[in-house]
Amino acid sequence: MFKIKNKIEFDMAHYLSDYNGKCANIHGHRYKLITSICKEELCPDGHARGMVEDFSVIKNALKDIETMFDHKLLIEDNADGRRVAESLKALPNGFEIVMLPFRPTCEEMSRYIFNSLKAKGLPVSEVELFETPNNSCVYNDV
Repeated sequence: MFKIKNKIEFDMAHYLSDYNGKCANIHGHRYKLITSICKEELCPDGHARGMVEDFSVIKNALKDIETMFDHKLLIEDNADGRRVAESLKALPNGFEIVMLPFRPTCEEMSRYIFNSLKAKGLPVSEVELFETPNNSCVYNDV
């Protein structure tokens, strides 16, 4: 089995509706995403011959993830989240807000990213999303 990895980092804020604690406030993190791509065999021919996958293909897919989340505020698309988003959008400079059908926790985000990369046709085996240097979530399809 061959496994290659790629890493990106991005800054993102999130709002966790219905959370009881310090993280109930809008707050941000420096996220680190490590993506693992696995294959039993290397590509037999073409421009990717001898590779698991062309790193540029992975980088492009990860760039889409980075563009979606970097310097954005993620909010769950529910009644509470919509109220918060509308209040922030009314401010003079507004906010770049991404509304999601799930609570933007590290766990939900890792699953979303994994499924997004799979949908692009990448043979992703797992993603590890670090919310802080010491806290991460690994999501895989095993």
